[in-house]
Amino acid sequence: MTDIKNIIKQNRVDFDGKEPHGDHFDRFRQKLQTHHDKSRWQWKELMKIVAIVTIVMLTGFATHQLRDIKTPHFSFSQLSPEYQEVENYFKANIDKQLNIISQLTKSSDIQEKNTIKEELENMDKMYDQLEEELQTNPKDERIIQAMIEHFQVKNNILNRIVKQLYLIKQQDIPFA
Repeated sequence: MTDIKNIIKQNRVDFDGKEPHGDHFDRFRQKLQTHHDKSRWQWKELMKIVAIVTIVMLTGFATHQLRDIKTPHFSFSQLSPEYQEVENYFKANIDKQLNIISQLTKSSDIQEKNTIKEELENMDKMYDQLEEELQTNPKDERIIQAMIEHFQVKNNILNRIVKQLYLIKQQDIPFA
């Protein structure tokens, strides 16, 4: 900063004595106007971008909120502690049997695995339909009984599959 002050002090006569060209102020106004027009244009574009981003964000937020407003999931086990105990019992047995099936079918036919998987998925879809019906009619004993029977049937089917797989496994083992 002191260098600039020194330059001005040394050349003070030149600065005070010389006037800018006649069109200097016109050129300055024109450059100022051009710069002002550019900044106004950028400001408008920026506001458009901000508006679009705001609309997108609000739409996303509203969609997220509407998705959360859906009716809460109603489960069989929410009816009473006894039903929860029944559901937990069957689900634990079914999970155990599925693990056994998974272990026994590691080297088995892929088509068999896919068939078992598809049948179980179909059974699960039926159970989901029963849950939807239970949500609309929570005190309907027929639906509750159908859900219990669903668990029993699924459990029995998985038991049969496990037994069949054990029989196949025993046939594959050569006797010593």
